[in-house]
Amino acid sequence: MGKTTNEAVTNIVTPKTTDLSVRMRHGRAVNAVADYLRSQLRVPNVYIDPSGAGLGRVDVLAADAAGSGDIHAVEVKVLTRPTLTKEMRLWVETAKGLPAHFKYLAIPKNITNIGADLGLFSPDGIGRVGILLITESRDQLKVELAINPERFRLDASESVQIERFLNRAQPDMYVRL
Repeated sequence: MGKTTNEAVTNIVTPKTTDLSVRMRHGRAVNAVADYLRSQLRVPNVYIDPSGAGLGRVDVLAADAAGSGDIHAVEVKVLTRPTLTKEMRLWVETAKGLPAHFKYLAIPKNITNIGADLGLFSPDGIGRVGILLITESRDQLKVELAINPERFRLDASESVQIERFLNRAQPDMYVRL
């Protein structure tokens, strides 16, 4: 006969984030980056995937000072394998083209090498792409700033385009004043 005890049986359910599709992982990373910007800026309006804005490929757009301040744009990359420096440089060049004062590339922490020369600076030296590292652990994502961005010049035509978008779009995250 089996032995009986009064001990409770505990089952711990751990969600497997590795079972998520690349699209779902990208969505989670975009949300984590948006939350990071919301917490770092003074009075931000944050737009998640502002598609149709004519702003190019921007995953997260944040306008500080309730929409009247600096513009921060982030391109998020979800990787499934280590990347070559050449590929990372292409992503940095794409990020440089984002219409914003501060430009970022958000990448997974565990499978990238940010120590390489990625060409983060603008050719004229005014502006540097910032690097955000995303750590995926169990049930949460953590975003940390690895390389500070430096302010880029914003062309007048880009400024007008962004203003039009900000005037007609409702932010996904904002601070009530």
